[in-house]
Amino acid sequence: MGKPKMTLEGLDELQTAIKAKMDLTEVPQVVKKHGAQLSSRTQSNMQTAYTHGYSTGRTRRSVKPIFSDGGMTVSVGLTTDYFPYLEYGTRFMSAMPTLKPAFDVQSQMFINELKRLMQ
Repeated sequence: MGKPKMTLEGLDELQTAIKAKMDLTEVPQVVKKHGAQLSSRTQSNMQTAYTHGYSTGRTRRSVKPIFSDGGMTVSVGLTTDYFPYLEYGTRFMSAMPTLKPAFDVQSQMFINELKRLMQ
């Protein structure tokens, strides 16, 4: 099972609008802030989701933001091989989603902050 990927739709249009309407010097700070918040939110979700089951905390500790493209891109990855089983479940256990709910909330906050920068 490969690593799960999540994407935002409409990024090309947003990037074009950002480049046309603003100075990009603040964007890496916004990316850094929201990457860190996504990591924290995911870890917090894990603490809540795994309270009722056995957990060593290894997956929670593996949540790390990785920055690239001069700070314009952040990937929040989990390095345990079994994370997809926890996030999506198996035929033997229910899913305990932690990254997707965090991403759903944080991505909207990220988009809203970028929109404010464009005004």
